[in-house]
Amino acid sequence: MSLIDLLRETHGDDWFEDIWRDREERVYPALFGPLPSTVIPLTAETFQTILGPDTKVQPQWLHYAVIEIAPNEQHADWLYVTTAFSQPWKVEKPEDLNKDSFSGVGYELVLRTPERAGWAVEVLHRLAAYQIGVNNEILKGKLFEYGDWMALNGPLSNLTPESKVRGIFITRPRDFAARFELQSGQVNVLQIVGITGDEVAFLLNSGPIPLEELLYTQGAAPTSDPERGSVELPRRYELPPQLQARF
Repeated sequence: MSLIDLLRETHGDDWFEDIWRDREERVYPALFGPLPSTVIPLTAETFQTILGPDTKVQPQWLHYAVIEIAPNEQHADWLYVTTAFSQPWKVEKPEDLNKDSFSGVGYELVLRTPERAGWAVEVLHRLAAYQIGVNNEILKGKLFEYGDWMALNGPLSNLTPESKVRGIFITRPRDFAARFELQSGQVNVLQIVGITGDEVAFLLNSGPIPLEELLYTQGAAPTSDPERGSVELPRRYELPPQLQARF
């Protein structure tokens, strides 16, 4: 069963399905190029791993998925993007939609890699489960915004266990629009870039904008490479003791 079939079975409203189709058939191809015919949905096992084994997985959570988009004329890297965060799950009828507000939680997540990477799907699945937990008040935390960062408590890729890239940083995309519009409202494109502990220490002392500029100018963004070292920083800082064990 496709996600659209599942959506029709669990929600059943044409206007709600139209928003889903608009995102994946108009917006995403315009931003990212041709989409594949399949998506990679989150599983109940992922939710229970992140939210706890006794978590009751809600049917709508299983609509959240990652789309893997191969290099094409619009980008030379592999691009992984979530779908369903911008779906207006809490709106019951179309007359309540507000194009001037944010649609759903107001964002979708993008992670880009130099080559095809199964670990990128796993990272997005885990982050998606975490954010769904936050949005449903199962976990403490906040919904992501530009400039946010987060320790992963492990390497970005499980294929590179010694990697120094052990956190993520939310940046604005520079080669495609950072926001798009659905009939249900505005949606930010939150681009995830893997970062090191040294880069987190710099961010904490200098702010997100200087770090973002360094990542771009030194080729550590927009793609995330688990095998890279830290970028060259104008000044080095020590991580706070409570973060050192996480990086």
